[in-house]
Amino acid sequence: MKRPPARASFSPTPYLLTSLFVSGACSLVLEIVGTRLISPFYGSSIYTWSALITTTLIGLAAGYAWGGRLAYRYPHLTVFARLLLAAGLTLATLPLLRELVLRASAPLGVRLGALAAAAALVGPALVLMSALGPVATRLTATGAADAGRRAGDAWAVSTAGSVLGAALAGFVLVPLWPAGRILLAAAATLLALGAWGSWLSTRRLPTMQLAMCAVCVALAIGAGESPHHLVRERVESLYGRIEVFDTGGKRYLLVDGTVQSEMDPATGLSDSEYERALEWVRALRPDARRVLALGLGAGLLPTSLERDGLLVDAVEIDPEVVRLARTWFGYAPKGHVIIGDARVALETGGRWDLMMLDVFGAESPPAYLFTSEAFARMRGALVDDGVLAVNLLSALDGSSAAPWLATYKTLTRVFPHVRAFIGARPGTGLANILFFASAAPLEAAASAAPEHARRDAATMLTRELTPTPQELASVPVMTDDYAPLDTLLAPTAHRWRTLIQKGMPEVLLR
Repeated sequence: MKRPPARASFSPTPYLLTSLFVSGACSLVLEIVGTRLISPFYGSSIYTWSALITTTLIGLAAGYAWGGRLAYRYPHLTVFARLLLAAGLTLATLPLLRELVLRASAPLGVRLGALAAAAALVGPALVLMSALGPVATRLTATGAADAGRRAGDAWAVSTAGSVLGAALAGFVLVPLWPAGRILLAAAATLLALGAWGSWLSTRRLPTMQLAMCAVCVALAIGAGESPHHLVRERVESLYGRIEVFDTGGKRYLLVDGTVQSEMDPATGLSDSEYERALEWVRALRPDARRVLALGLGAGLLPTSLERDGLLVDAVEIDPEVVRLARTWFGYAPKGHVIIGDARVALETGGRWDLMMLDVFGAESPPAYLFTSEAFARMRGALVDDGVLAVNLLSALDGSSAAPWLATYKTLTRVFPHVRAFIGARPGTGLANILFFASAAPLEAAASAAPEHARRDAATMLTRELTPTPQELASVPVMTDDYAPLDTLLAPTAHRWRTLIQKGMPEVLLR
């Protein structure tokens, strides 16, 4: 009886390196999309980013260690294929598990909750994908002589894939698709690679794996957002999740779950006390004609100022914010709208009578817009007696008051005249702090403000903040070289996010 012909030998190296490249790309896609899974509920403060980075590093370390032991005990292609299959299945479950995990982690609070959610959602798949490298190195190395070279090839290929994944996720996938579709597409890709490896190792058609891959593809094609019924529109932009949300007869603009603007649809004007109080700036310089708004939001303040006869130019970094302001909040500017970064826009050489700085990325404003260099550039873009108005959400008690104190101190290094007020009723120790800064004195009666803003301006003027020398000595002057605003604002962000989670959990979770 004849023996069956020997199975043709093959080199698994091309397959292994291809898989490492693709899994490296998927790992970075997961890390970036992971922020979109968590930030609508936990925000995009330093706590959320720390949670994701911590989870990523722990996952990578655990995966490398585990993968090395697998490679030593089970140096088989089948093991590599099964790791890919497990990683694909783990990614495929994330859209289903997101709401459950966020609800379960919520009682832990903002800091521990964000860490627990990141660990549960992102950690397992990262462990599985990072375990692939050691196994691939063991399968491609022929001995101790070339182990180093093979390990270097494995990490280089995986890192190259990570570079592609980071660019693909940030510039293409996140703006184009919802998070669930991205994760399902990545899952289908990993499952397909796992099925390929199963076929190479057994030469049998991996029917079950191919079926799972097909299911993920079908789900990805049909995947879409199912926002809360009160959400009028939801957009995943390059800068976060943006939503238009109606409740209680008001319309809100939310970025990563934080309210950026609040409108009364009946009047089309802002329903925010601090935003109306800001219009006291009009009383300070009644002859002003040109205004620059750094940060657009829903465009309510520029709209109100233009109704009062001013010409308002606006700078907004996110084009989706501009589109939603036009579509849902009646923003129809007479001035120019510049899509871009505020500091870059200040280099255009324009000069304005008034300037409004009201910029937030979820809970925190960009720190580089609150440095002495940034304020100096703003002063240079104002006329000689022009006024800069700044909004900052800050705590008021104890060491948590450091954000507004540091902002006040930094402004005084640039402007001879600076005044600060509580612009809206404090809630649980948080308040909108409004700063007014100029080279000329800042004196005007509330009665000189636009009629609809006079009451709020009058209330604001009774709540002036005057820091003591001791308080100012305890905080730094913020510079481009040292601007710890995010760190100073961490307690404020924690309180604000806790209030948001309690106020509208269903909107944030869906």
